[in-house]
Amino acid sequence: MKTTIDLPDTLYRRLKIRAAESGVTIRHLVVQGIERELAGDIEKAPDISSAADDQRSHSYVDGRGWPVLKRSPDDHTVVTNEFVNRLREDEGV
Repeated sequence: MKTTIDLPDTLYRRLKIRAAESGVTIRHLVVQGIERELAGDIEKAPDISSAADDQRSHSYVDGRGWPVLKRSPDDHTVVTNEFVNRLREDEGV
C-alpha cells in the first residue's frame, strides 16, 4: 500500500544518509522502524522488589533509551527538579 507522510527536512536528510550508509532503501528503513514500533520490543522494567536490585540505583534506561525512575506501587513521590538534582548528587552524576 502506498501512503504519503510529511517529514521534517532534517529528519528526511538523516533518513536518507542512514539508508545510503546501510545500503538499503528509505522504504526499508521506514518499514523496519514501524515494525519495530508496533512489535513492542521495549525492555521490561526491572523488578524493583528483587533482592538483587541495587538500592542505590533509582533509575534505568528503557529499550528506547529513555531514563525511567523506579518506584514501588505505593510510592507517591512527586518528581520535581529538586528531587532529580538530589538523585544526581547521590549517584555522582
